[in-house]
Amino acid sequence: MKNVYDIRYEKNLSFIFSAQCRGNNYDISPIGHEHVAIMLYLYYEDTLSEYFKYFDNIPEDIHVYIISSRENVLNIVRKYSEKNQKRNFSFLLKENRGRDISALLVVGAEIVKKYLYVCFIHDKKEHPPATKEETELWIENLWGNLIGSNTYVESVLKVFAENPMLGILSPPDPIGDHFCTWYGLGWHDSYQITKKIAERLQLKADMDINKPPITIGTALWFRTEALKKLFEAGWDYEDFDDGKLKDSNYLSYGIERIFAYVAQDAGFDTGEVMTTEYAEKQNSYLHYAIGRIFIEIMPFFPLPMVAAVDEYKRNLPRLIEFVERNRKIYLYGAGVRGRFCLALLRHAGVKVEGFIVSSQPDMEMVEVLPVIMLQNIDFLSDSDIGVVITVVKEEERVRIVEKLRERKFSNYLELWK
Repeated sequence: MKNVYDIRYEKNLSFIFSAQCRGNNYDISPIGHEHVAIMLYLYYEDTLSEYFKYFDNIPEDIHVYIISSRENVLNIVRKYSEKNQKRNFSFLLKENRGRDISALLVVGAEIVKKYLYVCFIHDKKEHPPATKEETELWIENLWGNLIGSNTYVESVLKVFAENPMLGILSPPDPIGDHFCTWYGLGWHDSYQITKKIAERLQLKADMDINKPPITIGTALWFRTEALKKLFEAGWDYEDFDDGKLKDSNYLSYGIERIFAYVAQDAGFDTGEVMTTEYAEKQNSYLHYAIGRIFIEIMPFFPLPMVAAVDEYKRNLPRLIEFVERNRKIYLYGAGVRGRFCLALLRHAGVKVEGFIVSSQPDMEMVEVLPVIMLQNIDFLSDSDIGVVITVVKEEERVRIVEKLRERKFSNYLELWK
C-alpha cells in the first residue's frame, strides 16, 4: 500500500478548471443535483459579506446548508437568501463547540446520508494581523477552488463521475510567506493525534510521518461513500474542547488531516482541484519562493535538484555503514559538500579527524577541524583510517582516487558515485 501523498503525484490527481465560463452555456455533469449538497459553516459576522459572491456560484438546484453557532449570522444569510431568492438554502444552528469540525461531523452526520456528493467549506480570519493578505488568498483557495462558479462546480462533479475511484477533491495547501504547509510540513506536530484517530477508526492506510498529509483546512468535495467510516464513528459535541485549540495534538487538527486516509481505507483516491486563475497565482509564487529559499539554504544543504536529494538519500546509509567500520574518519574535500558531509556525520554522533585536500589549503581550519594536505598523512602507519571522498565532479574524484592508490591506500568511499 502506497502513501496517499505519493499516489496523488504518481496518478497526477490534480484537476484544474477555469472559473471564468459562466451562465447556462456549459457542459452539465451527468450527476443529478438532487444527489449533491454543499455545507457552509460561517462564524465571523464582520466578514460575512465577503462570502456572498461565492453563494452565487452554486447551481440553483443544489441544496445548501448554512451552519453556524451564531443566530445573528444565520439571520444575515437568511435575509440575503430571501432577497436573492435562494430557495435551496437551509439554516442550522449548532452548539458553539468544535467549530467547523463539529459542523461537519456532528451536524453534517445526518445530512450526508441523503447525498452521494458533498462539499464542505468554512470561513476564516487572519491571526495575527500580519497574515491578513495571505489569509485572504487562503480564503480564495478554499472557496474559489471548491465553488469557483456554476460551471466550475459542474466540472468538479464531472470529474467524480468520470473517475469512480476518486473519493476526495481538496484545494491545494495554502501558500504565503508566513505559511510552511506548502513545502511538505503539513503535520505541524499533529501526527500523533491523526494516528490516534486512524486507530480508533481501524483504518488500513499508509500513514507516514515523513509524508505530509494532503488535506489541510477542512474544506473539500467528497464522495460520501469514501468517508462513510468517519461519519459513522459517532462524534458528539462533548468530543471537542476548544480550550485545547493551541495544542497541536488536539482532535480537530487530526480530523482535518485524516480524510485522505479514511478514503484510502475505503478504496478511494484523493486528488487536488483548483481554478486556472488560482493556479496561475500559485505557480508564480512557488517559483519565486522556492528560488529565494534555495539560495539561502545552499551553503547548508547543497542539493538544489530532486535527483540530488534522491542521490543523497540513497548514499546516506552507505556513508553511515562505512564510518562505523573505521575508527578514524577523514573527509576528502573541504568545500561545501565536505562541510555538508561533516554536518551529517556530526548529527549521527560520528567524530571526524579532519579534512584532506590535494593542494595547499586557503585555511588551516574549517569547522574547527584541521585541513591537511594529502602528502602529510601517513596512511601506511595507521590502519584505522577511512577516507570519505566528498567531491561531486567525476573527473575530480578520479584524480583523487589515483592519488590515494599511488599512496597504496584503498580504504575510501566515493560518497557521490
